[in-house]
Amino acid sequence: MAFPPGFLDELRARVPLASLVGRRVRLIRKGRELAGLCPFHHEKTPSFYVVEDKNFFHCFGCGAHGDAIGFVMRAENLDFIAAVEKLASEAGLPVPKASPEDRERAQRQKTLLEALEAACAFYEARLWSGAGRAAREYLLGRGLDEETIRRFRLGAATEDR
Repeated sequence: MAFPPGFLDELRARVPLASLVGRRVRLIRKGRELAGLCPFHHEKTPSFYVVEDKNFFHCFGCGAHGDAIGFVMRAENLDFIAAVEKLASEAGLPVPKASPEDRERAQRQKTLLEALEAACAFYEARLWSGAGRAAREYLLGRGLDEETIRRFRLGAATEDR
C-alpha cells in the first residue's frame, strides 16, 4: 500500500518520538539529546539516543536507527504498514485509502519489478552457463571473486541464443 505524499510526514510530526520511546525506555536528558538503555539489545551503559529536533533514534551499541515508524516496527515486530496503522490510530489520524490511481501505479511498479527480476535471473543464469565462461573469466581476472559476483547478481549477455 502506498501512502499519499505528506501523510507519513504528518504522522511523524504528530507522534513525538521521545514520548513513544519513553514508554519502553527510561530516558535521561544529555544536552540536546535523550539517552537510555537500548531496548533492542542487552547493555548496562546507555548507548541509545533520541534526537528530538531531528526526530530519530540511534543506538551506538547495536546500530539500530530510525524514526517513530521504524521504532514501532522493530520494538513490536510489525511490518511497515501495520506500524503506520498503529501509529495513525494512536495519533487520531485516519489512514487514507488508496485511490484507483494509487492502486494502478502500485500494480505497474510491481509488474516492472517482476520484469526486472526475470531479466536479472536470465542474465545471471547466462553467466553461470557454459556460454558465460568467457564473461566469468573476465570478471575473475578483474579481481572479483565468485562470492562478490553472486552477491551483486552479475550476469552476462552472451552471443548465442
